[in-house]
Amino acid sequence: MTQDEILANETEVILGAADEAIARQDWAAARRHVARGLEAIGDRYLSLAAIDSTGMALVLAAHEAGQGREPDAVNLQRDVLHSRIVQLRAKAQTADAPPSPSR
Repeated sequence: MTQDEILANETEVILGAADEAIARQDWAAARRHVARGLEAIGDRYLSLAAIDSTGMALVLAAHEAGQGREPDAVNLQRDVLHSRIVQLRAKAQTADAPPSPSR
C-alpha cells in the first residue's frame, strides 16, 4: 500500500466523522473534521492528469459562511474533501499501474 493510499484511507475516516456531525447538524464539529481532512491531504491529491476546480468550491464555501449559511458552507467543504480523496486514490492507482509497453 502506497503512502497516498494510506492517506486516502485516513482521510476517509475523517470524512466519515464529518458526515456523522453533518447528520447531527453539528456544523462546528463537521467544519473541524473537514478542515482537518483538507489539511492532511494538502496538495498531495494533485496530479498532472487531473483538472481540479475544488479551490473555487472552497472560495464559494467561505462566501457562504460569511453570509451566515453555515450548513451550505460545510457541505461544500465536505464535497471538496470527498473529491480530493477520490483524486488522491486515482493518483495512487496510476502510480501503481505497470508501465505501458513502448512501441
